[in-house]
Amino acid sequence: MPVRKLLGLPRTGPPTSWTVWLGDPDDMARRAERAARRFRRLKLKLGGGDGLDVERVRAVRAVTDLPLQVDVNEWWSVDEALDALPRLAELGVAYCEQPLVAGDEGGATLKAASPIPIYVDEDCHRLGDVAACAPIAHGINIKLAKSGGIREAVRMAHAARALGLGVMLGCMVESGLGIAAGCVVAPLCDHVDLDGNLLLAEDPRPGIAFVDGVQVPPDRPGLGA
Repeated sequence: MPVRKLLGLPRTGPPTSWTVWLGDPDDMARRAERAARRFRRLKLKLGGGDGLDVERVRAVRAVTDLPLQVDVNEWWSVDEALDALPRLAELGVAYCEQPLVAGDEGGATLKAASPIPIYVDEDCHRLGDVAACAPIAHGINIKLAKSGGIREAVRMAHAARALGLGVMLGCMVESGLGIAAGCVVAPLCDHVDLDGNLLLAEDPRPGIAFVDGVQVPPDRPGLGA
């Protein structure tokens, strides 16, 4: 049986975002415009340390109406985040991932003041981390490469729901095998970022189909990859 049937879950989850890597604003806009032809939402990497992060988002917004999310990868201070987030909200950014360094004491202050949801990544690795994320974030990012696998990821998703947190599913640069495992958990999540296999020149474990912006796992036994 497919793993998803063993877990009693649907075959597909939300559409995956495509990651637009950090660059100057015009370069990111050009890459976002190309990606918008294939994807239904975009994730913008920020944290340039040059005061241009909002301009990066503004440049991308000028070329696409797709839903946008941003990932700061721990690069902002609380003051920088408090300055940037209201302006990102005006540009229609859906949420911000890991704006502060993991463990930053200003997390609760930022959550209370932010006009858009805060999701944490580096602050949340396994089930034991989820409860501590509730005071500092509106949601968590689960990655199977961090959590240790499907079972732990499912537990984390249910724990997050019990605490009123949103759930995002992320990935590393992974083959279709890793992404297939992520697809099993995707139906439990609000947001999905499973583009790792699409970054590979040659996928050693193909099998995932990319259909209308959604990563669709094979309907074969196991993970099907």
